[in-house]
Order: sequence, then C-alpha cells, then structure tokens
Amino acid sequence: MVTRTADPGTLRFLSREDVETALDAGPCLDRVEQTFRWVGEGRVQQSNPFDLDVSSADDEYGLGMVQSFPSYVEPLGAAGHKWLGYIERNAARDLPTINAIDVLSDAETSLPVAVMEGQSVTAMRTAGHAAVGAKYLAREDASVLTVVGCGDQGRTHLAMMNELFDLDRVNACDIADEVREPFVEEMGERFDVDVVGYTDAEAAVEGADLICTVTSATQPIVKEEWVTPGTHVAATAGFYDMEPTLSGAADKWVVGWYDRDLSWLAGETEDDWTADGYSVDPDDIHADLVEVMRGDAPGRESPDERTVMTHKGMPALDTATMELVYEQAVEANLGTEITLF
Repeated sequence: MVTRTADPGTLRFLSREDVETALDAGPCLDRVEQTFRWVGEGRVQQSNPFDLDVSSADDEYGLGMVQSFPSYVEPLGAAGHKWLGYIERNAARDLPTINAIDVLSDAETSLPVAVMEGQSVTAMRTAGHAAVGAKYLAREDASVLTVVGCGDQGRTHLAMMNELFDLDRVNACDIADEVREPFVEEMGERFDVDVVGYTDAEAAVEGADLICTVTSATQPIVKEEWVTPGTHVAATAGFYDMEPTLSGAADKWVVGWYDRDLSWLAGETEDDWTADGYSVDPDDIHADLVEVMRGDAPGRESPDERTVMTHKGMPALDTATMELVYEQAVEANLGTEITLF
C-alpha cells in the first residue's frame, strides 16, 4: 500500500540501479499473479496504451513510437503511469531500443510519490506474466529452458522461470556474440545452472521443456514444427519471432487478458500476423489467463500438450510492480528525494 514517507510534494527518484536493487524475482512474481486476480475481480482501472507514432519504418532508425500506460490498482491504493518510448534501430546509435519512465501516485491524495526508471520495471513484470502463464500451462517437472534473445528480457525471464522450476539446463540463443556470451557467463554463475550458448534457434529449442521467445525480430525465428509434445512456449513478443502457426496448432493458446489482447489482435494488419500464408485466428484462443487462474478454463491437462501463451502486458502490471519497487526502496532507503513545491 502506498505510504507517504515525506512531506506532500516530495517524491523519491529511483535510478535503474535503485530499481534493480529493490526488485527481486520472487516478490515480483507474487505481485504479478495477485494483480491478475485483482483484474479478474474488477478491482483495477486501466486502459489500453495510447500510441503516438514518432517515426516510420522508412526513417533512418526505423519505426518509433511513444506510449502512455495509465492504471489504478485499488487494493494497493496506487495509481501509476508508464511513459514508454521505442525506436526500432536505436542500438545503431548506442541507445536502448526501448526506454521508459514510471510515475507512481498515492491514490488517497493524488500526489506523486515516486519517479523511477521504467524499463527495468517493465522487464521484470513482463517476465512475471510469462512465468505466471508457465505456472499454469507448463509441466511441473520442466527442467530444460530455452531463452531465444539474450538481452534484458532474457535475463528476467530466466530469473522468473528459475523461481518456479528446478532447472538443469538453459539453452541461450542469440546471433550476437557480444550479447550471448556475457549472458552465458553471467547467468551460469548467478543461478548455478548449466547455461549453453547457441546461434542456431532450431538446435537451441531441441529437447526444451520451456521456450521463451524474447527478441526484437519482426519475422519468425522459432518454427512451430520444432516445438515438441509437452513443451510450453512463452511467446512474449507474440507471433513476431514465434511462427504464428503455433496459435492454431498448439493444444492450448492462452492470452493474458482478453480486454488487452483481443484489441491488440484487432489492431494488427494482416501482414503483421502472416507467415508463409498463415494468419492467426482469435477463435483459436483457449482462454485468457484470468479464466485459467480462477478455474473457469483448464490449464495443462496432460504431459504431452503443447501450450503457448501470448500477452501484450497491462498497465496494471506496471503500476503494481512500481508500487512494489517503491515499497522496497523506502524500506532500504534507496533513491533520492526531490521536492516539487
């Protein structure tokens, strides 16, 4: 619950280092799961993100936009707003492809209490909803994880899956040596697990129980035919880097929340959702995660099922996670206080 710790008009600024210090995978996973329950209970106000296009695919650094993510999470007494920016080829000028800043307000007074670096919040809450999906859709004995894309999201997805599963091996796939090699070394030491690097996606997914696709690719990298019986796929980037045929071929395709994900599907053009002549069909959706969690629809029912979850994320997950960051930061006295008036 948001608690003011200073005079009104004073807020806490949290850098990326502060956020990463404050935010652990376990508590974040619990917070994300609880937020899905609150959404299902109607205790959240949120809107689909509002997009502003700032560049086109033909511009020097490609497609770009800024997005507004507002929400109010009533059980936490917290309102929040994420302001996210994306430029497709920002890496070419040594800038992050995605950046974000989060503002957290105390709902009782409407006053802001914190401003924090938001991309690290996004990375953790995104891995959190992928992990909640895996909790209900993957085999409990899953032990081999493949991560396709070894950036920030690859790191947080591994951290989250490690909270749920007894991992014996992690296959880390990325075509960039300078990205993959540090991931292999860092993650192997951090989680005391055998992490093996791959540049070939087909080889990386062979024998995997869990597959996380977390790349910035706009064409499929992982093919449906490579996904063997019993495997769960966390298609965090949707069907951009995962072949869209899995949406209909899987035993169960689950989305995070209908109100968010169906509007996303409706807003995409046919070309965005077509691979080798196949377009995804919302009628192939088994359920949303809220329905699965409350028992209105079954999750995994047999060890041989192939399951896939996609979710574009919800503003409520950002607000609930930034409130957790603030809570932990206050306890640890992290960040810098700023006076507005």
